[in-house]
Amino acid sequence: MSTPAAEPAEARDPPPAWSAPRDAGRDAPRDALWDAGQDAPRDAPRDAGQDTAGRDAPRKPARRRAVLRDALLRPLLLPAALAALGVLLGQWLPLADHIEDPGYTYLTGGLLAVGLYGSAYGIARPQARRDLGRILVAVTFGVLLKAALIAGVLTLAHPDRPEYLVLAVAMAQIDPLSVAALMERREMSPRAKSLLAAWASFDDPVTTILVVYAGALVLDGAESVGAGSAAYGATLPLNLALVLLAAALWAALRGRAPAGESAPGGAPTAATASAAGGAPASAADSSDDGVPTTAGSGTGRLRTAAQTTALLALLALATWQFLMLGLAVTALFFRPALSRLLGRATSLSLLVATLLLGMLLTQGVRLGTGVLLGATTFLAQMVVATVITRGFDRRDRLALAVSQQNGITAIILALLLQPLLPEAVAIIAPAIITVNALHAAATGLLALSARGRAGTPAPGPDAPPQDACLTEPSPTSRHGRRSRSL
Repeated sequence: MSTPAAEPAEARDPPPAWSAPRDAGRDAPRDALWDAGQDAPRDAPRDAGQDTAGRDAPRKPARRRAVLRDALLRPLLLPAALAALGVLLGQWLPLADHIEDPGYTYLTGGLLAVGLYGSAYGIARPQARRDLGRILVAVTFGVLLKAALIAGVLTLAHPDRPEYLVLAVAMAQIDPLSVAALMERREMSPRAKSLLAAWASFDDPVTTILVVYAGALVLDGAESVGAGSAAYGATLPLNLALVLLAAALWAALRGRAPAGESAPGGAPTAATASAAGGAPASAADSSDDGVPTTAGSGTGRLRTAAQTTALLALLALATWQFLMLGLAVTALFFRPALSRLLGRATSLSLLVATLLLGMLLTQGVRLGTGVLLGATTFLAQMVVATVITRGFDRRDRLALAVSQQNGITAIILALLLQPLLPEAVAIIAPAIITVNALHAAATGLLALSARGRAGTPAPGPDAPPQDACLTEPSPTSRHGRRSRSL
């Protein structure tokens, strides 16, 4: 039997169309494919773009969920849930019957001390030096202007209630915890982030001092806000003494940097480091003045323990005599390696303060005045930011104009004012929710607007080329081809 002759290559059926690119992609060198891609018709980039978009598609819902979590959970949903829990607790534990007790004053004063120290501790000194003048203007003139604008609106709405001046001052600050939570997702330059972080951190003690002075003018018995001091002006020497005592303790406890280490300059915390574009310092590796405190060394552990003990003593002294200005200044240099622990303590203070706020809301809510106070506070921030941010680009000015948020400081000030102004909690609570809701809405609109300006039409026969900023960071795709655009 004769074997049939093999068919010539030309007579064989061609391979299926779908298998040719796959085989070619396996055997052809990458440079050849790159050159072929340059000469391919316009449909090829569309397929490559669709493939890359498919790979990035799972990331987009995750980013949206993260933005929603940071924009809504912390400033809106979590405080509302804690306040509701506090209202339930207030039905069985009537806190309103004990707000005149010294224990209540010291408890709220201690919460305020922890919050203020945590705020000032987060200021990154090297990044703040460039705009030191702007920061000083923001935390002095800016706070005064915001308080004046808010007080003017409240006076027009309630001309027979001059004591509402303290409510205007209590809201004239930016919550540093909320700012830190959203700092990495803000579309701002590192310079604007550093300015906002320092602004939000140091306007809290200024606002606290102004609340005490404003309360002395319009409230009866306002000296009790100062935790027993007859006049807050008389405590200024005590504030200076606290700063000097803290400086002496820090000089004795900070230790010396080993030879070859850089000079102490103040390592930023995680929040402000990300705001300034740098990497956060590890609390386990070095103290915030740059001196290494290795967790494994006995000397480092003893030094950290001594610094922590001294810090607790300073917090107790500041709470006892209401030395909040001195405590805020102390936080600029007295910085043990306690970033994580301090963050947890500040968050715990916020939780406790919000629960106490809810327990006092059992007496009712002044919704109309609260919404007016919150909306006016948000608009006042837009006015002040327009003045403070002259010289910044449009994106930064818009982001700073809508950066008003209120949280731990406003809550604790409401708790402190409650014994002297029974409407304080009932007005400030809805005002905080109003401010944070307006902030979430405004930042969402800015994000949509920025996304619309940055977006490009789908590639087609007449579509312009993709912008260079959308270049794929990895040189090759998962199929071995080089991808030039997302």
